[in-house]
Amino acid sequence: MNVWVPQLIGAAIDRAVGSGRFKTRQEAINHALETTFVGKEPNTVT
Repeated sequence: MNVWVPQLIGAAIDRAVGSGRFKTRQEAINHALETTFVGKEPNTVT
């Protein structure tokens, strides 16, 4: 699935990946979707 996000959100995702919070953009997007729709907090790299 391809996901198009507004520039502001894309920049926030890039910052989270750049800071090491997530390994990839896909991981960051999956985290956001799981948190919103599944209601659980998946494991993240800290």
